[in-house]
Amino acid sequence: MDIRKQSFALPFDHHLIQGDTLHSKQETHRLVLLHGAGLGTRERYQDFRTCLAQRFISSLAFDFIGFGETGGTVGKSSLQNRTEQACAVINEMNFQRPFSLLGASMGAYTAVKLLETYPIDSLILFVPAMYDIAAYSIPFGPEFTRIIRKPQSWVTSDAWKILQMFHGQLLLITAEQDDIIPHDVIRRIYEAASNASEREIYTVPKSPHLLIHYLAQSKQECNHVLKLVQSCVTGKTV
Repeated sequence: MDIRKQSFALPFDHHLIQGDTLHSKQETHRLVLLHGAGLGTRERYQDFRTCLAQRFISSLAFDFIGFGETGGTVGKSSLQNRTEQACAVINEMNFQRPFSLLGASMGAYTAVKLLETYPIDSLILFVPAMYDIAAYSIPFGPEFTRIIRKPQSWVTSDAWKILQMFHGQLLLITAEQDDIIPHDVIRRIYEAASNASEREIYTVPKSPHLLIHYLAQSKQECNHVLKLVQSCVTGKTV
């Protein structure tokens, strides 16, 4: 199958956000992918996105400021700034709406925040992190870390009210051996999205928090997750 890649560079706040789209001629659905923090970059999702394109799901992904090809200093960004970066990219690329979102770890919170701005058909969250609203505009650094490390800081997240307003399909992909995201966060996401048309949780056996890395090493699990994502995006059982 002919998979086409189109790269782009978008000026934003004295940076050039680097990203790309992957698609096939027969694309039927579109998805925006938002990577996490830590070792997260869009490159880690290249093979996964190629598999989605082979299933006629095109995708857009970019490196947030401080990561990958975009580069820059993470400490000059914030959760709010990441939301603004995502909006700038989606608007500049004139992405067809409604579309689907896939957010991983910190990117999952950004995906939830985008529900306030865009009509979203499907929301897919990989090992999702949610954050205290007090941390939203704080630059990444000691003060941000202090806020989010408070016991159960995620309880006061604005994500719960946002998710209550979501009426599309929700897919949660969690990791059995995740030592970063408490199980209670996953439960709260599921419960908050009570108005979603469909809700599903799948836990990848033996996987640590670095889910996409684990999937790259486990073909069977990767294929299963791909089927779940395809079903969520298309609304059809695969």
